[in-house]
Amino acid sequence: MASSLQRRRINFPIFQRLALNDFDLYSRRPNVEVNIDKNVFCLIGANGLGKSTFLNTFNYGVTGAIPDPSRAFSSIKDYYTNAIRIERRNDYFTGRISETSRDTATVSVVLTWPECSIEITREIFGSPGVLRMTVDNGNQDLEVFETGRKYDPESIAAEYQKRLLVQTGLSDFAQFVFLMHFVMTFDEGRHLIMWDSTALTSTLYLAFGTESSAAEEADRLRRSMERASSRGRNTRFAARGVTNRIEELIKIVDEDVSSSEGTSEQELRARHDELLKNSEDARIRLQRKKSELRDTDLKWTEWSANLSELQIEYKQVFSSRLASTSAAAHHPLTRATISEDICAVCGISGAADRIRVSLDKGECPFCSAELEPLVKDQEDSIDTLKKLDVEMASLRDRISEILAARERVEAELLAADGALSAAKNQLGTFEEAEAPSLTRKNAGSNLDLVREEIAKLEREKQTLISQSQEHYKKRDRLRNKLRGHEKKLQEQYGDAQEEFVPTFRKLAQSFIGLPIDIELEYRRGKNEAGFRMQLQISEQLRQSPDEMSESQRFFLDIALRMALSAYMAPAATLLIDTPEGSLDIAYEARAGHMFATFIDDGSRIVMTANLKSSQLVLRLAEECGKAKMGIERMTDWTELSSVQTAEEALFKQAYDEIESHLN
Repeated sequence: MASSLQRRRINFPIFQRLALNDFDLYSRRPNVEVNIDKNVFCLIGANGLGKSTFLNTFNYGVTGAIPDPSRAFSSIKDYYTNAIRIERRNDYFTGRISETSRDTATVSVVLTWPECSIEITREIFGSPGVLRMTVDNGNQDLEVFETGRKYDPESIAAEYQKRLLVQTGLSDFAQFVFLMHFVMTFDEGRHLIMWDSTALTSTLYLAFGTESSAAEEADRLRRSMERASSRGRNTRFAARGVTNRIEELIKIVDEDVSSSEGTSEQELRARHDELLKNSEDARIRLQRKKSELRDTDLKWTEWSANLSELQIEYKQVFSSRLASTSAAAHHPLTRATISEDICAVCGISGAADRIRVSLDKGECPFCSAELEPLVKDQEDSIDTLKKLDVEMASLRDRISEILAARERVEAELLAADGALSAAKNQLGTFEEAEAPSLTRKNAGSNLDLVREEIAKLEREKQTLISQSQEHYKKRDRLRNKLRGHEKKLQEQYGDAQEEFVPTFRKLAQSFIGLPIDIELEYRRGKNEAGFRMQLQISEQLRQSPDEMSESQRFFLDIALRMALSAYMAPAATLLIDTPEGSLDIAYEARAGHMFATFIDDGSRIVMTANLKSSQLVLRLAEECGKAKMGIERMTDWTELSSVQTAEEALFKQAYDEIESHLN
């Protein structure tokens, strides 16, 4: 075990309280406040009520950054820079906080150490800094830092970070954020550090190294080594491309160069020109057919509009003619009498002929009064209607013709498109097969230019090779420096494993129920750095996460975090979005036992769980009792869905069952 001089502790804070103001995602309790005064704080709620949001907001209050489930870890600095982006925070909370509460929503957290307590308040939106900080150093006078004339949110945030680093013993706030997000939090992203070599290596430096600055230096060396290696590969690849080009040009100046079919250079040129012309002709024909199709569409549109106008005019003229014709001839009684041959007034049959005779004489068929004769305008309307009939018939014929033409042009356009594709393919195949010969053809008789290009490319190739060698030399120098840190970390881990490994084994076996061991694997490749963890379950090596079930991966990773935090800190708090949905009831109970084992040394857990008859929560409640575990009913915080409301009695039953196990 490491000596007291070598051993470095990270004094993680204990979280005592979290308060949300105008956080109207929780509609029933937008000003919720929770006190974390027991070893286990368990927030229990139904699906969709905001349990994961609670943990992420907790993390935001403490670190000023929200864990990113899609994070691909490359370095502590890079992760921190990305996590504190204002856009990341705003995107996350938009939709969770209403527009009316954006300006007033805040989160407050209280962090405590044996000799100090800090309370900070952050805006959910707005400034990325700290609105207010109160520091209690155990004396009667509190230090208050509040936004106003003397302080702004950024300066208060800087003071908070400075005080936190003094208390934790870390050298950089980015390291604290990394440990909180990757080690102390198991969230909905289910990011497994046991199988992420880069994140695990950074964790090992902070957990087992004697100086936190070594983690920062190793991180920098690894990133620089990876960049140098990448540049070396890229320039070497570019050199291979130049080599390929040189080989092609050498074939051009070779006197024996000929086409694959043994054709002469003149025949080759003629064939290439022919294929180029075919391709160009096909392109021109395609463009012409597209133009023809546009013309036919324009004509069809124009003539259809003209036909519609003529039809409207025809209806207007026809209606006008009817309006000016003698009303007597079109009166309903007149039309009924002629139609039925029965007088519509007196009912006597054979009246139709008398009606017609009267109308022909220009007399009213009922009173014999003289009717006005047709005026000239009525006669003109008949001529207009005849003329319109002729014009509409002509337009219909033209529209039929243009539609037939359009159908033809559309088919020709499809054929032209296919012909162009075929011509391009044929040209491409030919050029690929005859590339050296074609280049020779393009060079013509002046092959001296080709030779000059070869010489130029040779120089470029040598420059690229030299650059690649320099990048690889730099990689090797950085790797050698990094190896010094890695060897030292190996030694430090070797001392620490006497305490760390038994802790992990105890926690992991309490869950999985099988003999388990863990070993550190040192990655020694030219382009590799860092460490991996190798698991042995029942003396069988499990090198890949795929060799275990999902539930095993999740809870063994949580066991690793618990063992790391137990080694790093006298007492620590884990934030766990419980993944018990992947377990059967037997393993749920074992997971609950593992959680209870972890808090035996004074560590704490802030966890969320689904409201159901979970054996994990029941076993944890049974082993902890009211003295060590408290539960918060999240169904009191916000509105339930219609389905959840209909089954609310089941929720109460589940709560009561958990409460009964706490006694």
